[in-house]
Amino acid sequence: MVKGRFIMNPFTELALSGNDHSQLETLAKTLIMSNLEKYLAYQDEKIKGVVDPLRWKLYKQHQGVTIYVERPGCTSCSEHVSGNDLPLIRGIGNVEGKLDDLMYGLVSPTLEMMRVKASYVEDFSGAAVLDSIVEPSLEDPFQALVVKWMEIDIPFASTSLVKNRDYVYIDATGFVRTKNGERLAYHLMHSVNFPKTPDLPNRIRGKLSSVAFWRQTGPNAIEFFGTAVMDPVGAMTKLIAVPTIGGLFFSTLKYAFCGQMKKLTFMLDKKYAESKLQGIPQRKNVCVTCSSPMTGRRLGNFGKSNHTSKGDILCLVH
Repeated sequence: MVKGRFIMNPFTELALSGNDHSQLETLAKTLIMSNLEKYLAYQDEKIKGVVDPLRWKLYKQHQGVTIYVERPGCTSCSEHVSGNDLPLIRGIGNVEGKLDDLMYGLVSPTLEMMRVKASYVEDFSGAAVLDSIVEPSLEDPFQALVVKWMEIDIPFASTSLVKNRDYVYIDATGFVRTKNGERLAYHLMHSVNFPKTPDLPNRIRGKLSSVAFWRQTGPNAIEFFGTAVMDPVGAMTKLIAVPTIGGLFFSTLKYAFCGQMKKLTFMLDKKYAESKLQGIPQRKNVCVTCSSPMTGRRLGNFGKSNHTSKGDILCLVH
């Protein structure tokens, strides 16, 4: 995907009120907790060791993550997005890494952080931050709730045959604990609409609702579980929705790596800033072994200085 269409805001300022923020926080918490019940139900299913083939159809597998699509006629959470008969999409599997690294790679409450994430994960082609409701803090560095806009490229969008889909949604990240105290990371994406976010030219406004959970299961192992439903609106709904959500779920394979690269970049930037402040270090005219002062060198003595330690070879090198 092309990451060149990251803009400040394609709409006028939302100017959401405090009451609007409270309602969106309540909506996010409700969706997270309702999907947490689905995650716990999946844990019960997992004990049986078999995915119900009458309900779930295998879509794709990749590096430990498997995507299933709910078969027609089964009950799903599609009512959260629209009244259409949309399939529920489920992703399950295991990925390598640390949970905090994964969340560090995932959390992107600012436009710049979205750019960095997209450069590693390639999960969308254009994006903007519309409003920040909850921002990360030192106490909760992964807790965020942001209103975002994103555009996802689809095949043949460069022609007049189809149009790209875009989405206005709340993006929530953080941690939640189960009744038995297990620590789960979550990521919610859920479509919202405002009077100041009208349809944009040459795009079709879609709807989606997606929640993913991650749990550390070993020193370098993370369990993944996600459910989503998407309505791209218009023709070829299922042909667009399933690959798009599948791509979003497969992105979980890259989050921990993204987090590690962000940490490495941060440390390099920090060291570079420190070196600029301190300047180029001057070589100290002392012995590296015993720290005694060095004097001038004597010609014809193989670069040996006037100072030597007792049998110290390193001193003779100077």
